[in-house]
Amino acid sequence: MDGTADKSGERWVDFASAGPGTPGGNYLRLFWQPIAKAADLEAGKALPIHVMDEKFTLYRGESGTPYVVGFRCAHRSTQLSTGWVRGEAIQCMYHGWTYDGAGSCIARPGEDPPGPASRAGIPSYPTREHLGLIYGYFGDGEAPAFPANEYFKNVEIIENHASDFPANWFQTMENHFDETHLAFVHTFGGSHNNLGRAYQLPEMDIYETDYGMVRETQVPGSKLRKTLYMLPNIMRILIPTFNDIAEIGGWRDTYIIVVPTDDANHRVYFTQNLHVDDADLGAYHDMHARFAEKIAAAPSITQLTHEILAGKGHINDYLDHPYLLLLEDAITQGGQGQIVDRSLELLGRTDAGVAAMRRVWDREIRALADGKPTKDWVYKGEEPELGF
Repeated sequence: MDGTADKSGERWVDFASAGPGTPGGNYLRLFWQPIAKAADLEAGKALPIHVMDEKFTLYRGESGTPYVVGFRCAHRSTQLSTGWVRGEAIQCMYHGWTYDGAGSCIARPGEDPPGPASRAGIPSYPTREHLGLIYGYFGDGEAPAFPANEYFKNVEIIENHASDFPANWFQTMENHFDETHLAFVHTFGGSHNNLGRAYQLPEMDIYETDYGMVRETQVPGSKLRKTLYMLPNIMRILIPTFNDIAEIGGWRDTYIIVVPTDDANHRVYFTQNLHVDDADLGAYHDMHARFAEKIAAAPSITQLTHEILAGKGHINDYLDHPYLLLLEDAITQGGQGQIVDRSLELLGRTDAGVAAMRRVWDREIRALADGKPTKDWVYKGEEPELGF
């Protein structure tokens, strides 16, 4: 529980571990987590998912309702996602045992009797769909209200993106509290090159709120930039989105949610809201279709990160990657090591946001471990500010 001390002597709890029974994993399981893009799961299909170092089966019933149940059949432990969706149930490929969305075994072909068996059930988990993402709740007891946040006051066009990163999830969380990296990681020929922020280091103020934290930053001659953090793992920010889809719709009002896959990998989800004039809708849909084709054809962020860190390429070789913004971040975070050793750190003035965020996490995780109340985060719709 005492975790690691950095070179300043400040000691942190174990942020990295997200599996069941770990300090960070127990805290994350108090909240709904996105587990897939809704568009990636057709009715009548199933997917294996890996979330917070546990594996589950996600399937969509023929009615369109999504369900999450255990990863394996109770009979001979075969992976359930390889089977078939039958109505609102899923049937194991191996011997046909069938489970409904509540995890109850409703059929056992070949057994006597072949019908339901109460002792053959598997776990099931609350599942919801919202703004193009599917969410699951994996904690104990009753799930909290959903959605936890009314994301946008006026929903217009919603874009959803997701990418896997080959690094511990908390390294991306820390990166979100580090405005200084924009002047380097995203600037020299990269995704933010046109913003003219190279070597422009911001003044920063970060403070706790009823819903999490706020980061206010400002560089000389610019407006105040305000970024919101809904704890435990959501950031709301205005960003210039990805290569090739920025020319229509402008900067996106964006929720970024960081979800551990296991301790060495994670997935980042983006839910973006934008306005497009009626006259531009046709061009926007054409542009977005071309972008989707580029994503499908491009090497994955994980693949390129591993190659670049192995010396088999450089970020400058991939400045046309449709997810350049994510690739830049993945390289820096993967470059720390898939699970960073914080005892090697020497934090400075520019890391004030990282240190402040760690202290809030440290407090909440220790409270949970000690059986004390954690803070009830309440978000009432405050909006971010652009700053450019």
